[in-house]
Amino acid sequence: MTSLVTLDRWTTTPHLAGDNRTSRFVLSTKAGFRAVIALLKSLFSRNRHQAAVLRIYAGIVYQARRPEFYTAAAGHARGVPDTVEGRFEVVALHAWLVMRRLAAEGPELAALNQALFDHMFTDLDFSLRELGASEMVVGKKVKDLGTHFYGRADAYESGLKGGAGELEAALDRNLFGSTLPDGPEVAAVAAYVRTCADRLGALPAADLLARGPAFAPAPVF
Repeated sequence: MTSLVTLDRWTTTPHLAGDNRTSRFVLSTKAGFRAVIALLKSLFSRNRHQAAVLRIYAGIVYQARRPEFYTAAAGHARGVPDTVEGRFEVVALHAWLVMRRLAAEGPELAALNQALFDHMFTDLDFSLRELGASEMVVGKKVKDLGTHFYGRADAYESGLKGGAGELEAALDRNLFGSTLPDGPEVAAVAAYVRTCADRLGALPAADLLARGPAFAPAPVF
């Protein structure tokens, strides 16, 4: 995968009254966002995976903005910080879960997996610019977050395949940031990750492409 995720889509909490499959993608109301969408569509116009990439990424972002993951919505100080960095961590976790499922299909879906990765970081690039970051700051931030993503992906993969407590340690280290989660909270997220990995592993690739990812219910701390 090569490097290069829009924060506006992370700043609005999705409705909790059911999973509206037609409105999972939380779009910005900023005036310039339509131009961004038009640009993204043009970038993918020659890519046969365009619709699947947008559908899958929408599902990732929708799940990652579930309020159950975050400190403010959860009503305590032990969840993931509801900050730009915290939102990135939750998006990265779910993106890794989906990308490892796509990678299991081998070369057949390698191009789609790459397109999903690139779209995620193009999205981040646009978001940082909308937040007013300079060209130099955006470039460095995106590069740093790309490096962080690779580190998280390696740590979570090793933890998922490793012995007792390895995944919990990786989540404690990376996902929760500056908060100090209790053991039961880390265990709840680890159990959630394992369940998501199992669900995605059992999901036919054709269904993933046609309907997006099927995650487990968000953990309740």
